[in-house]
Amino acid sequence: METRSIATMQRNRRMTWGAGVGIGVGLIGLPLVFIALWPGVDHSPWDVNTMILAAGVALCTTSYIAGRISVAAATQNRSRPVSPPTRRPYLVAGGALVVAVLCLLIAMVP
Repeated sequence: METRSIATMQRNRRMTWGAGVGIGVGLIGLPLVFIALWPGVDHSPWDVNTMILAAGVALCTTSYIAGRISVAAATQNRSRPVSPPTRRPYLVAGGALVVAVLCLLIAMVP
């Protein structure tokens, strides 16, 4: 059995999985961004607040990538298809994940 990414699946599966993963991960990441930025929620240590924000940004960017793959598959045979995601969203997601892990390590140090 080989492992395939969403980008290499057949068109119908890319549309279905891309939309499902995009919506599911977005529903997890978007509340994290709102919690980190909402003025009424108090996260006293800056590293915890930054960790929550970075994790939310990483999940929202991953959601964007999956959604863009889904839309690219849906418009594949049209006269003006939508292009799949470029490298930038992958770099944003990776950078946000690195920031989240670093802030978690800082928060765990006594």
